[in-house]
Amino acid sequence: MRRWAATLTCAFALFTASACTGAPKGIDGDLTDDWRELPTAIQFRPAAGVCHDHLADQGSLDDYAPLPCTRAHVAETAAVVQLPGAEGSKLRSESAGDAFQQCSEQADAFLGADWRTGWLILQPVLPSAAAWKGGARWNRCDLAEVSPIDGRVINRTTSLKAALRPGSPLRMACANPTIKGEQVTEMHPVPCSGAHTSEFAGLFTTTAKTSDDVPIDKVEKGCDRAIARFAHVPDDGSITARVGWLGFPPDDASWKAGDQSIRCFLWLNGEKMRGSYRNAGTSKLKIHYVN
Repeated sequence: MRRWAATLTCAFALFTASACTGAPKGIDGDLTDDWRELPTAIQFRPAAGVCHDHLADQGSLDDYAPLPCTRAHVAETAAVVQLPGAEGSKLRSESAGDAFQQCSEQADAFLGADWRTGWLILQPVLPSAAAWKGGARWNRCDLAEVSPIDGRVINRTTSLKAALRPGSPLRMACANPTIKGEQVTEMHPVPCSGAHTSEFAGLFTTTAKTSDDVPIDKVEKGCDRAIARFAHVPDDGSITARVGWLGFPPDDASWKAGDQSIRCFLWLNGEKMRGSYRNAGTSKLKIHYVN
């Protein structure tokens, strides 16, 4: 029993830096010099150039399930960037405006033209509340195609990279609207070389908090201004006697995210036209409507 007790005493002495001899090979008695440093924690960051089966406004590692863009998908990540000035105590909600502006610039570069001129939705995806609290400050920029006929999100099996090149069917151009009363219920894109009654003319951007805060007379003035620039006609009281307009605000979710641009189409009140009316001038858009 005494021999066993002596062994225990020596083992204890190793942990108290005593002068016990006969330590096992490879043990020097110093517990502070052989520990490896813990690896630096790696913050989750999503990838660009992948696709997803749904649109989301926030994300985390737990719900991250990217797909190849050759498979059926709804959204595509055009870019992932770091939020400007979002370090420290800045709230997640305060970064929404920065996120949308960042994604607008990234989407334009990815598509090859202003994303707002296409049949598309832009969705900034911020880190979830828990991920934000953990230090995540990335901004994921997702794009989705929408149907001009009924506004539903389209399933795709190809990338949107450079999708707004000239001649692309995703670019807003000529169309035949279906109108019931004072509401446009459908837009049917057609080649500008064919017969049509409307053509995309440009954007009218506001700073209103909701689309309901933009009265109809302001929408009319904004779209008249866009049409005047597009068709190269005077932006004065005569424009309403030359051409009509159709205005399409984004949905409430997109407006809240930061898209406050109304898409403006010139409209000939059911009269058929052929070819583009870009730079048509007063010789083509004569005064012929009664105000």
